Amino acid sequence: MAKQKTKYTKAELKKFEANILAKMAEVNESIQGVRSTTKPTNSVFIQERSEDFNEGTEAHEVEKNFLLMSRESDYLVNLQKALRRIKDGTYGICEISTKTTPEKCESPGCPLIPKERLMEVPNATKGVFCKEKKKLNLI
Repeated sequence: MAKQKTKYTKAELKKFEANILAKMAEVNESIQGVRSTTKPTNSVFIQERSEDFNEGTEAHEVEKNFLLMSRESDYLVNLQKALRRIKDGTYGICEISTKTTPEKCESPGCPLIPKERLMEVPNATKGVFCKEKKKLNLI
């Protein structure tokens, strides 16, 4: 039986790193877009407003933009953590299967998170199988 892979190669990690950097650029662009729509001229705190301006709608938009920026900022932090995991050699290794005995993990490819998942969710720290088991308190 062939020995199971426990780490991604340097070439694979370079591809993941390029993907993460591209995602970070997208997130930064998105944050800048949200910031540009929440300029002081679009604020509920401005005293001079037109008569027909809907303050409720504006307050809702400001809150929505704040939540979007907060979510994007959190994602950016998680992407930065993923870059650190690439540098320290732990990127793509399921944190659940490394905390428990990998032999007991029923996930295919354990302890590596599948490449497809890492390309779509580059900040993933668990394989889908382990994440579901953790969610159901089975781990």
